[in-house]
Amino acid sequence: MSFYKIFTFLVSLGLAALLVGCGSGSSEESPSSPSSAAGGGVGSVAVLMTDAPIDDFDQFWLTVTEISLLSDDGKVSIFSGNERLDLLDLNSHADLFALADNIPAGHYNKIRMRVSDPLLERLDADGNVVESVVPLMSGSGKLDLKPSSDLIVVPGETLALQIDLDANKSIHLIQQGNGAYRFRPVVFIDVLTDKIIGKLVRVAGIIADINGDDFKLCRTGMIVKSHEDAHDSGSEDEYEHENDHQRCIHVTGNSETAYFDDNGDALDLVTLLEGAPVTVLGYFRSLDSHNMGLDAQVVELGAAGTFQQYAGMVDELDLANNAFTLRGSSDNLLTVAFDDVSKFFAMNGEPLTVSDLQLESKVKVDGVLHATDSLIKAAAIFIAIELPSAEQLTGTISLRHDDMSGFDMSDAELGDVCVRLNSDSNIYQLTLVGDSFTSEAIGFAELQLLQHVEVYGAFNQSGCFMADNILAEAP
Repeated sequence: MSFYKIFTFLVSLGLAALLVGCGSGSSEESPSSPSSAAGGGVGSVAVLMTDAPIDDFDQFWLTVTEISLLSDDGKVSIFSGNERLDLLDLNSHADLFALADNIPAGHYNKIRMRVSDPLLERLDADGNVVESVVPLMSGSGKLDLKPSSDLIVVPGETLALQIDLDANKSIHLIQQGNGAYRFRPVVFIDVLTDKIIGKLVRVAGIIADINGDDFKLCRTGMIVKSHEDAHDSGSEDEYEHENDHQRCIHVTGNSETAYFDDNGDALDLVTLLEGAPVTVLGYFRSLDSHNMGLDAQVVELGAAGTFQQYAGMVDELDLANNAFTLRGSSDNLLTVAFDDVSKFFAMNGEPLTVSDLQLESKVKVDGVLHATDSLIKAAAIFIAIELPSAEQLTGTISLRHDDMSGFDMSDAELGDVCVRLNSDSNIYQLTLVGDSFTSEAIGFAELQLLQHVEVYGAFNQSGCFMADNILAEAP
């Protein structure tokens, strides 16, 4: 059996990378209460969707049909429907995808997702599709994501999950010489906390209940699921896009928040109006099970779509005049002008400064295009900071080190390689029986000679490969 013939998933829960598997052959669980937390009660679960960048394509479409939390006692649905997403539109921010109320408090040991219909597209300079590729997708699209520690819904609070469908690691050339692509999802999941704030969230809506620099953002279009009271056994859960009578988001501004009008110009004096359309870029924060918040970094006045995102590379840089030339994927050139208060971020949401903007930097500009002048007035600029990329080894274990520090393996391309572990290394054993695919966290002592492994990490200065995650095929 080859790992390239099955789904594998890499999940990061908090700061730890946790492998998960898909395609479980178990029967569908009926909704029931999980192992309850102390005191019982209910909380909420918010799901934010994002993606990592990919160079080869301009759009990556995927349909999400289910997101559920599973426990030993059953399944609680967070979302069910047919939502078509362009994942590559989310590589610089996260979208608030869904919110589910009245989720039974307790411990959940698995997240189930169902996805379908992957489609890759290349666009020309005018945004027209010039090539479409349908990658092969193994299995049924059912993804069971099993962290090594439980996800906990606390009574009266919101569990915020940022799901990163990493397109760059999920698309692979099939090694058959025909140029075909295989979709093998790699998924990272972060539980957002005060210390793990995740990517910037981009939400458009209507202003309500203004209180100084704070206001409510309503009619955001997020998908809301309201679970009926558990005692009402005859009721059914309902999913719908948010409307006037549903959940609003609390937006908190401060002296560092940047405001821009619908022309893309920075505002010194800000006048917010009830009922006015606005788009907010901010960090997600949970207030309680009935209220969510955004710490606003950028507020863009105007109807949704007034501020668009434009991707490319910095071709010329004129920092003295707060400007640079943006070269798009089809070599079209646009001038980008930014204000002293315009914000700079890494793609992962980390705040940056204008000094991080360099020639040939890959960027994504959030701004207003003035077509007659080929000018973009930028409110926010996202910079792709080049970081050491994770590498991969594939082969079999040839020698286990007696000091338990690692092993030697025979890599399919590099030959004999020394692999070392550290305190953060994760080892998972993968088992495929029929249509059932499971992933189990194991210790170093359980690895065996001649066992087939995939190792993710990077080489150190001594020439050994430092392992972040090890996927071991069941012997």
